Amino acid sequence: MSDDEKRLLDLLEANHVFPGDYPLTVIALNSEAVTVALIESVQEGLAEPLAEAARETRSSSGGKYLSHRMRVPCASAADVIRLYARIRGVEGVVTVL
Repeated sequence: MSDDEKRLLDLLEANHVFPGDYPLTVIALNSEAVTVALIESVQEGLAEPLAEAARETRSSSGGKYLSHRMRVPCASAADVIRLYARIRGVEGVVTVL
């Protein structure tokens, strides 16, 4: 594990309670295919599908982008890092916050 990875894990553990829901916002292109791929990438690491109540989607003023706000159950800081990696691999994702 690199020093950067260790620092990231330490920051996550210092600022979040694990296990627990991790708040996440993803800005992506407004496309049904991108939304489906995004949700699949999030659910890939979960024991159960992400509940509808755990996510909210809003369109940008011009309609080109969607903001996907989610509360994703994560057992550890390492789960968060894996989650980010899966989401970044989705074509059409602009940024992950």
